[in-house]
Amino acid sequence: MFKLCILEAGYINPALKDKYPPYSDLLKDFLKYKSRNWNVYSYRLYESKFPHSINDFDGFIITGSSFGVYENFSWIIETIRLINQIISKKKQLVGICFGHQIIIQALNGLIEKSIYGWGAGIKKINFFKNKPWLPNNLSYTNLISFHQDQVVEIPRCVDHLAGNDFCKYYSLALEDIVFTIQGHPEFSKKYTLDLLNLRREGIGEVEYLKGVTELKKFDHQGILFGNIIANFLERKF
Repeated sequence: MFKLCILEAGYINPALKDKYPPYSDLLKDFLKYKSRNWNVYSYRLYESKFPHSINDFDGFIITGSSFGVYENFSWIIETIRLINQIISKKKQLVGICFGHQIIIQALNGLIEKSIYGWGAGIKKINFFKNKPWLPNNLSYTNLISFHQDQVVEIPRCVDHLAGNDFCKYYSLALEDIVFTIQGHPEFSKKYTLDLLNLRREGIGEVEYLKGVTELKKFDHQGILFGNIIANFLERKF
């Protein structure tokens, strides 16, 4: 039986915690873990709770977060150590948003706040390099995004899979053991709209209205990426 470890790097906005589950439960349902017959465990990294042994698991996911990977918290430093251990053991590792960023930071990439501000809504992502776990005809996809930080420099060891004009390094890979994505395939339109409304002032009116329009206008292909991520974790490629 496949054993997945969800590494929670953040929490649902406190104003929404009564309406939505924690990130770990959100991801479990998103990945249809029951129908896949997975055992799933989760650890709250931001509370300095880490797995005792990475050998207990077959695959790992690092979630999104409102924290920045460049912040000087002890748990972020410990997470970087854990990432390097997971990679050295060649365990399957997926990073989403903050997870994408901290994995690349662990590999000596660079993450900064975008000079363009926030990217929030449904964004078109162009895929220009294929991998065995990606559909052969995948040239682009529309995914929910919600970020200001992004990868701005990548290490030579990783493959650049996808990007757009706002976020060049949107999806990256290391061999067939690491797959990262800046977007949030696990988010629903409803949750994203609620989050946009909460963050309206900080995001700015122009980007807020753009995000709301995109949520109404475009399809979010999260289900497609749920299957891609699950197959990657189980090495079904």
